[in-house]
Amino acid sequence: MKLTSFALIESNDSYLLIRESASKWKGKWFFPGGETKKNESPEQAVLRETKEEAACEIAVKGMFYSKYHHGLLNKNLCFDYYAEALSKEIKTQSDKHSLKSRWFKYEEILSLPLRENAMDIINTYRNLKKAVR
Repeated sequence: MKLTSFALIESNDSYLLIRESASKWKGKWFFPGGETKKNESPEQAVLRETKEEAACEIAVKGMFYSKYHHGLLNKNLCFDYYAEALSKEIKTQSDKHSLKSRWFKYEEILSLPLRENAMDIINTYRNLKKAVR
């Protein structure tokens, strides 16, 4: 089974997204994150992947969403964390990890080419955030 971790990072009513470079999702926008390496926890993976894909240091605040994907050939357990950006600098140049990263307002995200269930994840986060207030 493969474990993956992603970070939903919000600051000033904007969300940090990366533009995917991997061929399967090339050009789609999503949260920084990816596969957990051997001897790495899902939380360690999301810290590393966010640094690689968005050039941003984060502090993980908690997990708010998980999903189990079961296919014919593979199984994946995905964790989505909410996190705080520790720096405002983000990646603007393309490399093997991502094409770029950028902050978007919620309304802007609605018109982006997004990867899979990105809006479900954002809306779950926003609804949980409202419920806690």
